Amino acid sequence: MKEKQRYKVELITAESQESRYVRQRRLIRFPQLTMLLLAAYTPENWDVIHTDEIVQQIDFAREVDMVGITVNTAAAPHAYRLAAEYRRRGVTVVIGGPHATLLPDEVKQHCDAVVIGEAETIWPRLLEDFEQGRLASYYRCTKLPDLKQMPAPRWDLIKGRVYGKGITIATRGCPYACDYCTIPAMYQRKMRYRPVEDMVKEIQHMPGKALIFWDDNIAANPAYAKELFRAIRPLKRWWTSQATMDVALTSSWNWPLIVDARLCF
Repeated sequence: MKEKQRYKVELITAESQESRYVRQRRLIRFPQLTMLLLAAYTPENWDVIHTDEIVQQIDFAREVDMVGITVNTAAAPHAYRLAAEYRRRGVTVVIGGPHATLLPDEVKQHCDAVVIGEAETIWPRLLEDFEQGRLASYYRCTKLPDLKQMPAPRWDLIKGRVYGKGITIATRGCPYACDYCTIPAMYQRKMRYRPVEDMVKEIQHMPGKALIFWDDNIAANPAYAKELFRAIRPLKRWWTSQATMDVALTSSWNWPLIVDARLCF
């Protein structure tokens, strides 16, 4: 069987000067999850480089076949400048993330392909299209990924971080539709959950002592949340996440359990 040609992709977590200032503060100095998870879905014939702009500088001279950039709205102008420089050098640029999902036509003016929505089910097909010379302009998520089959993020790609290398998710989505929030547009209001036993196995192999759940609302389903918290309590991890809670919910929870688990908001 003929060995597949090898390619190299650089995945960039873009950060503007303003967002770097915010994210460099100690309480949120953990890396973002997107590119580490996307790397786990990358086919074996692709070598992956991850550049985290909080702690690394872009090396435009590095030889790569493709660059993928995830970007929020605040960092969009900065990401466009990165994309322009790579394209000037003849490198194919793909942009995804919240800003690309909300304003794909604007983003398309600055790159070769736009990823709209969640990328897990799209990314392998996009790379195959690139290999075949048929890269499309837009790749839209039409089927929400099943988190029950989610691989562990590529923690080995985290460089220059002395705090918070252990990142993952247990749930995705939020049942609420707050008018200031992009989550309903990004992930819809359908909650998805990873099996608790899968979470325990993954956390057991996770680097470091701290654990960050990049969930949109980890306490949205109290029954699932309590099952998860009880299961990971013996692992003795310092962990943090984000959630919405009300009086009725908090009064029904076993607070000594939650406090001992280091639930931070």
